[in-house]
Amino acid sequence: MKPRIFIFDFDGTIADTYRHSVEIFNQLAEEFHYKPILPEEVAKLKNKSSLELIRYFRIPILKLPAIIAKGKKKFEKRVSVIEPISGIKECLTQLKNSGTQLGILSSNSRELIIGFLNNHRMDMFDFVHTTSKVWSKNISLQKLIFKNRFRKEQIVYVGDEVRDILAAQKLGIKIAAVTWGYNSAQNLQQYNPDFLIHKPEELTALAGL
Repeated sequence: MKPRIFIFDFDGTIADTYRHSVEIFNQLAEEFHYKPILPEEVAKLKNKSSLELIRYFRIPILKLPAIIAKGKKKFEKRVSVIEPISGIKECLTQLKNSGTQLGILSSNSRELIIGFLNNHRMDMFDFVHTTSKVWSKNISLQKLIFKNRFRKEQIVYVGDEVRDILAAQKLGIKIAAVTWGYNSAQNLQQYNPDFLIHKPEELTALAGL
């Protein structure tokens, strides 16, 4: 059965936010007493999962909610300068025109996502669902599926991080891991995604286009 529902992560998958994440992370480093990212570390950090990054930068676990909340506010102020991943808008338009249902599931703020979509005239999404559950996306994904009465065999979840792969695998959903985001192709491949996607146009092939 060809998938008819594509659920996308936002940061690093649709929106090119990696550079902004690094800058915001460093802006908060002194306030929350963790190591900043050095220029020579930026590329190699894509080989680490979110939990590995927390250990690497010695981020205080109890301060994570405050760090995330403050980071989201800083992201919202950058909405006018955040660009889409090259080629993703054309891919999404083609999927939508084929009758594919499109949605977003993200731990970023709804205000940022809606502002970004409006700025770039990307009105092809049927739903935008945000969650505060950064490391248990499977719970949010399960709620989304139940609420909309989706059939799992019709879904492809599209994300750029190891945690996206793990969330989909826990629910038995097909996962398309994209290599242009926060985790490297090498890192993603170790977790055996159903599809490893190197260019946005490869996503249309999953829908049989």
